[in-house]
Amino acid sequence: MYLKFCGAAQNVTGSRHLLEINGQRVLLDCGMAQGGPKEKVRSLNENFLFNPTEIDYVVLSHAHIDHSGMLPRLVKLGFKGKIFCTMATRDLVEVLLLDGAHIQAQDAKFVREELGKDILPLFDEQDVRSTMKLFNTFEYFQKFKLAENVWLTFYDAGHVLGSAIIAIDFKEENEQRRLVFTGDLGRKYMPILNDPYQVDHAHILIIESTYASHIHDSFDTVHEELERLINEVVKRNGKIIVPGFSLERTQELVYVLHELYNAKKIPAIPIFVDSPLSSEIAKVFDRYQNYYDSETFRDFLSKAQSPFRFKEIKYISSVEESKRLNDFDGSCIIIAASGMCEAGRIKHHLKYHMGYPRNLILVVGFMAEGTRGRQIVEGERKIRLFGKLYPLRAEVAVINAFSAHADKLELLEYIRNINDLKNIFIVHGEETECAVLRDNIYNILKFKGKVDVVDLGEEFEVTAAGTESELGQRRQEYLKEMAALKLKV
Repeated sequence: MYLKFCGAAQNVTGSRHLLEINGQRVLLDCGMAQGGPKEKVRSLNENFLFNPTEIDYVVLSHAHIDHSGMLPRLVKLGFKGKIFCTMATRDLVEVLLLDGAHIQAQDAKFVREELGKDILPLFDEQDVRSTMKLFNTFEYFQKFKLAENVWLTFYDAGHVLGSAIIAIDFKEENEQRRLVFTGDLGRKYMPILNDPYQVDHAHILIIESTYASHIHDSFDTVHEELERLINEVVKRNGKIIVPGFSLERTQELVYVLHELYNAKKIPAIPIFVDSPLSSEIAKVFDRYQNYYDSETFRDFLSKAQSPFRFKEIKYISSVEESKRLNDFDGSCIIIAASGMCEAGRIKHHLKYHMGYPRNLILVVGFMAEGTRGRQIVEGERKIRLFGKLYPLRAEVAVINAFSAHADKLELLEYIRNINDLKNIFIVHGEETECAVLRDNIYNILKFKGKVDVVDLGEEFEVTAAGTESELGQRRQEYLKEMAALKLKV
């Protein structure tokens, strides 16, 4: 087996990992790079570290844009194979990619008209439509044949609706072997979704490391913390502005707010989910209630209630309604995308509200390095929006317990319970997190196999004996191939 890591290598976006098994090229995820210098990010998304026409299959762990967002670009550049995922992931991807095509068109128009640069969208709506025709869906535990001597099974990752741990069983050199890719590994005891399924054996593991050095607060503290913050802001007649990740984090927050309202722990102030995307995602959640955990059935569905729809909540779609929120008189909660404050309606709400000490910016998700959201969390006193600097005087609070990623202890426990491991490849984490996970695997778990923190573009051959070597010769051949195609590496 050959592996090439083409994204999310010592960073947390742009997940793309290429496998070659028995002559078949399989791409795990095809995500969008986000955050950092715009030209670098554009280059990472515009070009792939492989020839799209030579990919046979894409296997998708989940719908988040940093794992699925460049699928239309892949198709635009010639991919004609099959895309495999769960049914819920497929429906969420369609919503997210259509929204992404709209954003691509808007961004390209802005650059052309305001900056005078000739630039085209990375993909358009027709590319999305073409992409969706390539999807094939399977449910959890449904083992299916991907290619000759290659089988694939999805297990519930507990990260977002439809998210999957991907297990690839293959026969190579007369040896039966298994590779497991965690995708983004979820956490136990979180609302809405089931706990991550524990895979019990694998020879090769590709694992995320987003929070490898962190220990999350228990989710048991979330209700009390939200109750305290909301009541304090209401007392000073302020507003609560939440940078919302449209998929999962917004639904989890709404779920908890619904519980607090039902328990009369917070006043019945309006909640505005200012995101057409979140409105569409809520519809997908309504269709896939069989993915919910038993607590959600007990607390809401058994009472014929939706966790995401109640009297105090309003989903905002139109631009006009969104603008009127800036003049809303009194306390309210405004949840708006994007989660890292890089695009979308949250930028407008920050502009109008972050200059007032009575307001609160509530951060409930991971903010990648180089993003506007990270600047807010780290206490920058002036934030650049729409080409201008605006003062940040509002209170900023961070609730880490909402994280849908496994933390240090959960990652180590997951690895500990996998038998037969020989090779571990660490991805999807900033440089320090990757290094911490590697060291902990060796020092705490006393792992005797090989652990690699991968670099972007790094290639490996993994043999039946469990050894691997960087493929320098294959790398040189690849560079020549890409040069002939006039693609940047």
